[in-house]
Amino acid sequence: MNPSRKDLIYEAQTKSISIALIYSPNELNQYIVEIISKDSDLYILENDNIRHFLSVNDAISNAKKYGAQQFFLCVYNTYDECGSMGSAQQFDYIPIHFP
Repeated sequence: MNPSRKDLIYEAQTKSISIALIYSPNELNQYIVEIISKDSDLYILENDNIRHFLSVNDAISNAKKYGAQQFFLCVYNTYDECGSMGSAQQFDYIPIHFP
């Protein structure tokens, strides 16, 4: 089972690591990155606006510059397309393994 957002925040805080959550708000055409760490939670910005990346690789490369050590692709709840399960979790957090 994939972790929840709450699980990832807890892991970042207790292990003192930075985790990148990579969202695709436009049907996999662009990506935005949220960095969660022990003491902060921020989005990668460009000129005070959320920066959009054209590929997952670009998103990961930039997240690494912010110290991210783990990466997760955040996709809308893939196991409940019709909303019938009543899940409180909006996203599934799928780990990305990147060299």
